[in-house]
Amino acid sequence: MSEENWIKQAPELPQTMPAAVLTGYGDPDMFRIEHVPLPSPAPHNEVLIEVKAAGVNPFEAKMRRGWLAGLFPLPLPHVLGTDLAGVVVRKGFDVSELEVGDRVYGLVDPMRQGSYAGYVAAPSYLVRRMPANLDFAEAAAVPMAACTAWYGLVDMAGIGPGSRVLIQAASGGVGAFAVQIAKARGAWVAATCSAANRAFVESLGADLVIDYATQAMSEAVSDLDVVLNCIGGETALESYKVIRRGGQLLIVLRGDQVELEARQRMMEEYGVVTREVAFSAQPQILDELRPLIEQGKIKVNLEKRLPLTEVAEAHRLLDEGGRRGKLVLDIEGAG
Repeated sequence: MSEENWIKQAPELPQTMPAAVLTGYGDPDMFRIEHVPLPSPAPHNEVLIEVKAAGVNPFEAKMRRGWLAGLFPLPLPHVLGTDLAGVVVRKGFDVSELEVGDRVYGLVDPMRQGSYAGYVAAPSYLVRRMPANLDFAEAAAVPMAACTAWYGLVDMAGIGPGSRVLIQAASGGVGAFAVQIAKARGAWVAATCSAANRAFVESLGADLVIDYATQAMSEAVSDLDVVLNCIGGETALESYKVIRRGGQLLIVLRGDQVELEARQRMMEEYGVVTREVAFSAQPQILDELRPLIEQGKIKVNLEKRLPLTEVAEAHRLLDEGGRRGKLVLDIEGAG
């Protein structure tokens, strides 16, 4: 396909787009709303997507602070954003699975220009058609959090009917999806949260809800097959005491050297397998999630929708912690 035909696939596009540009590592005030050129997708295997909404994740807050600079050294200034939902406006000549006009959601490479912007370019395999029953904001809340939960619980731990599972920080983005995924797989599910979030976590289907402020895990549960820990620190170490020998502790946060050494001792003492659920693009998981979402077995819980111009506020909320569901930026209409 010639460049001329590539350009003619969609109505004329603007030359620039609004974007939340991270100007340097630091606090949320390092974001600036600017107009930047549209990204240039490769004309063979990529799609250009008009972004309607972007999920906001703790992963991006860590990138913003520079905590992940060793793994993801950002070419500052940089547009963050890994989760997106939007509409395909151009596609490469060998992209057969998507068409211009498709409503899609997915993940983008964190080292490329991200989804906190009006348009994003991505390899076509990283995005999928949205579940039919979701709007753009709901769809943008799914990819990273739900894929992380699924990858840990299903692909790594292999939970299924009869599994005894504990989800920690169950009211957060990963935790809320994890409770629902575990229930959809037939597991018995316990969950920890604050008293303020008890009703919310119960609504997700948890069989037992533990208020972490008033009850110790070891007093509430034991002989678990799997614990998914989204907190790290002392909570991760206490988890070993409630898992059966041969069971698995899945940790979303890597931890510092002191914690890693403590984990090794606990693994040996309690006979528990410990695995880190690291972020990686697993777009095929979106294919597994879509029917469960469309059937109502997994629901998307949005805590707050903010316009792109309030990206700094969204990151301040992330930094505070204690979230109930997901934060999403509305990109459409950002100007």
